[in-house]
Amino acid sequence: MSSSMLPMIPTLSHSFPTNEDEWIYEVKYDGYRAILEWDGKALFLTSRNGHNLNSRFPTLHDNLFSLLKKQEIDTCIMDGEICMLTNNYRADFESLHKRKENNLSFISFDLLKKDEALLTSSPLLARKKELHHLLDNGTDQNVLIEIAFSASAQNLFELVNSHKGEGVVCKKIDSLYKVGKRTKNWLKVKNWKIAFVFLYAYEKANGYFYTGVIREGEIYEVGHFSHGLSSEEREALLEVIKRNKTKEANGFIYVQPRIVLELEYLDLYNEKLRQPRFKQFCFQTSWEVCTWDTIQSSLMT
Repeated sequence: MSSSMLPMIPTLSHSFPTNEDEWIYEVKYDGYRAILEWDGKALFLTSRNGHNLNSRFPTLHDNLFSLLKKQEIDTCIMDGEICMLTNNYRADFESLHKRKENNLSFISFDLLKKDEALLTSSPLLARKKELHHLLDNGTDQNVLIEIAFSASAQNLFELVNSHKGEGVVCKKIDSLYKVGKRTKNWLKVKNWKIAFVFLYAYEKANGYFYTGVIREGEIYEVGHFSHGLSSEEREALLEVIKRNKTKEANGFIYVQPRIVLELEYLDLYNEKLRQPRFKQFCFQTSWEVCTWDTIQSSLMT
């Protein structure tokens, strides 16, 4: 037995809904989206693409199996996130990706099936109520966690921001569960961090701009990006690169580190910016202020 269900996917948004009372808001944790299926005898964790995750997270699988067996929970299918929490508003993606299995949790935010009843055609708040009833029985809060939700987007986002979390998911209270579909009834608003970097190379084959900072007196490549630029901004930047190139080799055009950019990114992963995207040019900023220490200190405050 393994789940044939694929999760419902939120649509990226840069703002919160205006009709706030028609929505609820949850913390967006940085982990592995997963469907948990339990039939009383076997447990399967399945990725958003339908891949079996049991062998990838064996300790979590065994902990969840023992917990559900002990609580005598019958057949159920839950939607959630496998993650390693650092606090109530942030998960550590880097440690999770390195398969550090201690302190892994399954954050459950939806119930798709309970006993023989399929709940995907029930409205969100009805599914939330059933999920609460299912897990409100002394469940180990370190292994299987029912996600909390808020009626205020701004209040929750401020908490996520202050704890350096990934973002907020907005869900329409009457939304049905559309298996495997991307929907605008669920929206994700990311909590972008800011980094000041300088441009030093352009890769012709795929159109990526390579950026760096000063680290221990040397240029350190901190990430490369393509998203966020308008077509006009991209054309203007390419023209500046071509006019000011210092050399061209192996499919790259190199320039002096004079062009300063402000990038948005989610977090650091392997000491690189994760999901960097262009925000704006910083014409009045000196490239010498772009340092690795500044990026690290901004994540600490």
